[in-house]
Amino acid sequence: MTAGPAQADPVHTSQSRREGLQELLRVFDRVRVRPTRRSGDIPLPVLWVTGPWEATSAMADALEERCAGTPCAVLTPPQEAEGPAEPAPPYATRAARLSEAAKNLAEHASPGEAHLRFPLFAQVQWLLGLHVTEEGHELRDGVRRAMNQRRRQIGTGTEQERRGFWKNVRAYAEGPLPAWAAATAILSAGWADQLTTLFGLCAILAGPVIGSFHVLLLSRNWAGRRRYMWFLRQPYLMPDNRRNQPRDLTGFAVRLLSARDDAASADPRRQREAAQANDEIERLLVNAFLEDLRQGYERRLWKVWRRVAWARTSYPVLLVNGDDDRLVARVEEVRAATRLADPLLVVVTGPGDVAGAPRAVPARRVSVLAGRPDRAEELWAQWEAELARDRALGSHRVLRIELEAEDEQAMAKANSVPPEGRPRPLLAHPAIPWLVVAALVAVSLVRVLATATATCGPGIWRVPSGECVGVSEDGFVFAPHLAPVLGLIDRQNRAILASGHPYASVVYFGKLTTSGHSQAGAYDPLTDINGELAGIALAQGRLIENNADGSLLQMRVLPANGGADFVYAEDVAREILRRVRDDPTIIGVIGLGESRKQVRAAIQELGRKALPVISTTSTFDDLGMREADGRHIPSFFPLAPPNTRLTAVAAGWARAGVPERKAPPARTAKVFIDATPSDLLGEDLGDKFIAAFGKGATPIRYSRAADLEKGITEVCRGRDQPDLVYYAGRTAQFGAFVDALAKSQCHQLTVMANDDVTQYVNDHAPELGGNDRVRVMYVALAPPSTKKDERNIFPPNYGTDFYKRLDGLVRELGMAKLERTRLPSPEYAVQAQDAAVALMRAAQEAFSGQGAPAPEDGGPGVVDRGGVLLALENLQEIDGDSGLVKLHGAADGRHAKDRPILLVAIDPDGRQVVVRQCGKLYAKQAPNPGCPEP
Repeated sequence: MTAGPAQADPVHTSQSRREGLQELLRVFDRVRVRPTRRSGDIPLPVLWVTGPWEATSAMADALEERCAGTPCAVLTPPQEAEGPAEPAPPYATRAARLSEAAKNLAEHASPGEAHLRFPLFAQVQWLLGLHVTEEGHELRDGVRRAMNQRRRQIGTGTEQERRGFWKNVRAYAEGPLPAWAAATAILSAGWADQLTTLFGLCAILAGPVIGSFHVLLLSRNWAGRRRYMWFLRQPYLMPDNRRNQPRDLTGFAVRLLSARDDAASADPRRQREAAQANDEIERLLVNAFLEDLRQGYERRLWKVWRRVAWARTSYPVLLVNGDDDRLVARVEEVRAATRLADPLLVVVTGPGDVAGAPRAVPARRVSVLAGRPDRAEELWAQWEAELARDRALGSHRVLRIELEAEDEQAMAKANSVPPEGRPRPLLAHPAIPWLVVAALVAVSLVRVLATATATCGPGIWRVPSGECVGVSEDGFVFAPHLAPVLGLIDRQNRAILASGHPYASVVYFGKLTTSGHSQAGAYDPLTDINGELAGIALAQGRLIENNADGSLLQMRVLPANGGADFVYAEDVAREILRRVRDDPTIIGVIGLGESRKQVRAAIQELGRKALPVISTTSTFDDLGMREADGRHIPSFFPLAPPNTRLTAVAAGWARAGVPERKAPPARTAKVFIDATPSDLLGEDLGDKFIAAFGKGATPIRYSRAADLEKGITEVCRGRDQPDLVYYAGRTAQFGAFVDALAKSQCHQLTVMANDDVTQYVNDHAPELGGNDRVRVMYVALAPPSTKKDERNIFPPNYGTDFYKRLDGLVRELGMAKLERTRLPSPEYAVQAQDAAVALMRAAQEAFSGQGAPAPEDGGPGVVDRGGVLLALENLQEIDGDSGLVKLHGAADGRHAKDRPILLVAIDPDGRQVVVRQCGKLYAKQAPNPGCPEP
């Protein structure tokens, strides 16, 4: 349907003509300006300007001038070639016109914005110009080789292709390059604590490098397999039968080359096939051209990173001058067939005899709204109203404006009105991605350099795992979850120094940090270490409370971190010795509570200067033995009983059974042994238990938690379930061990574990007690805080206020509301307190007996280390809160005598119950006749 021109006023003055033309230009600006995303893109009409040649030419010049700086292509009638021209297929003319339009549109862009690119259209052109020598069945292979060669091509040949390549680099640089740079910067900042300086800097630089390579790949003429899959989804040159449709780009290329050959055929008998092939190729070219524009202007929230699509606030304009409307007809035909909106505004100017609608488009799909320039705004409003009522493409596609000869003179004054436009959205500014990335990279760089190059504090250094290791004198917090207790120790240290009373410095040597390389893992709350620090803080605080007259030697505590799993213990030991040379108040070391090779090396290093060392919970027999000569270090005093004693007691209990806990006497036992090379505990403890248990005990070795499930499956899949499973490993894998047993075919299995699992039991006692499939008991080195007694092991007068004082400390530090798994372990706390009490009692005896004169500077006296060592060797037995403390007198002459060994079971409510005891809880306790000789 065609709406005829409205009845115009027969009289037109120059002013009315100028105002009418200005109205037309305003409507053109309104159509050309892209709405916001909230308003939404709409299908654009064809603006058809007809009239005398002079008037339409002036209008075309005015419209081109108003499009300056934005994507605009001007197509003029093709000139006749001089001389005879080589025969060319009909589609070549439309391809050349589209190529010229694509070139012009890609040359213009707003300042600072990326230019449009046409990879799909360029791919069709390249395929149409492809010369493949193979024929028949070999054609596909030839096409594939040609496309693979183009895909591998980075550089381009002609000057025009090189210019296009660098335009593509500019277009794509603002996408992948900032994205890669931001990603690596964020990762580097997040993992700064775990990265070395070199690796952190390399990680930051990797983003721009990878992004640059990504940009080069995207900027090639080959735009990527994923984008070219569009050819298999569009309708042209595709068979109706889905089974015959090509499955890949090579198959589609073969069909296109076949259509190209059919279109170029000069055989009169194949004119119909040639015409059909030519039409399909032309439609494919137009469709690829429009699809490139759709992708270039696509605004979707999930593609918000494509900033340039949001920054394009002006639609591309295709200005066709002359009477050649074949290209416009093809564009409208493809639009009507695909029913997809595209951002191209087509303006056609021509003489008055041009028809009101493009040829070759069915009249039922096109409706023309026609009128004078002064009716342009009314026609646009009418078109929008019709479109709002019927959104289907093809409702009204043409706005026809009829000019007269007199409009040529009024055009110059009418075009003086400045063009309207929509400002670029602030968030779509091209500088924003680079500013954000620059800020991220700067922050990441500062964080990596500050973290990786920081010394953490005097005498403390950062290691490749990101941990701070060394000795702290000023309250350095090695790990956030240790901050409350470390803060208390630092405050008490400052109070001791400010008091002016005599003091001795004691180094607590532990693993105060974790890393991703540690057995326990990066998120281990270190409740055992937290407990030892809490016990030392209580011993330090009690000395301060009891020193009203200033006669008691005070204890200044220097925390020392050997790193996760004591990996850097030997290096820290050397730092301690350096401190000993400079600080005469340092009298000894306590801690080193794990049996590892690094701990043994640290003890040997400290033993070179005869610095007294009291280990807390390490049980390896030969931890204090020199590897060079096999002699034991006289300045090393282990508080815990050795593995030989522990396994003899545990094997005796296993053989006898624990009837009150429904654990029958064991005749067979499977011993799970941690075979980690750097760990001294598992192999030694497991082998000694097997030797003590005797016939019926067999080992199962593992080095990772993942290996436990396999071993348990082998144990439990047979009919003969063992009477007992003994766990000789670390607390880090004990949870996986118990979970695997609970899921196995074993039922009512008795598990006996070594003392290292104390931390896990404290954190998960309710879960272990409620597990009906597994009866868990473990060997403890100190009475648990919930020391319920089923066999009257503890005498009526035995008691300690330590656990009450520990609870008060937890409340004082504001830790009472923390989860149980993050509270200081009481069992480790009580043993560390007794180690500190023993060392300070020896220091007090040495200080009282040395009779040294006061220093000339008036400061407090200094304890002689040699006197402390001698006092430790002769220290009288102490009724400690963890049991009897007698650092000498054992049968082997190098271990504490009669240290308590307890077998602890777990009630269903999670309470820990002592069911067996060997050793002494206090000096006057009678020996247990059921225990093997120490």
